[in-house]
Amino acid sequence: MGSLIEFLKRETALNVLEKTIKHAQIVQQCVRELEVGLKVLLKEENFEKARENFNKVDLLEDEADKIRREILKDVSKGELNPSIRQNLSHLIKRLDDVANCSTGVARRITTIPTKFWEQSSEETIKLILEIIETTVEAVSNLDKLVIDLVGERKNVKDYAQKINQLEHDVDLLNIKLRESLQKTEYDVNFFTIFTVGNIFDILEAISDSIEGVADYIIVLLTSSRVL
Repeated sequence: MGSLIEFLKRETALNVLEKTIKHAQIVQQCVRELEVGLKVLLKEENFEKARENFNKVDLLEDEADKIRREILKDVSKGELNPSIRQNLSHLIKRLDDVANCSTGVARRITTIPTKFWEQSSEETIKLILEIIETTVEAVSNLDKLVIDLVGERKNVKDYAQKINQLEHDVDLLNIKLRESLQKTEYDVNFFTIFTVGNIFDILEAISDSIEGVADYIIVLLTSSRVL
């Protein structure tokens, strides 16, 4: 029985490898563009400009979806071991989850009235920005991890461990954010509060998804006796 790692070593896998790297890079762009939009919204207080950035996240996620479909189409051709096809499909799906979460935040945050952000404390704004900055650092390490996975696989464990730590940092920041939100009196309707809570859940889920990709790669390498 062949493994995904053995498949990645073949020259015939070159097209899939290139597309997988491109897919990971676009996923990273989704998170980075989300960060830009949040900074424009919360620091520059430019709602319209931020909306443009959030729309770019949506477009990037759509581009990532197209590449994902191309990869799955490529691996469906020829005689491929079912386990290889399944492993690669799971890997691409987990990468896609990162982009989907980013889009989830971008789409929902444009529905929040500006007065919510105007009433938010400096601490709340600071924590939101720290969360997205930490998440961007995590996805940058994920991009390096994927490139290393399809390359020499020398630093996979280091990148994965860094991602695990950053995801933990996001969890701690999210707890502080929840505490900060409850210290503020908001003059907005209940549905706005509900939607904001949902947004922060998905924002935290981006780093969870990044960690999920890293953990899955470690499992693949361990089962293939590469690590």
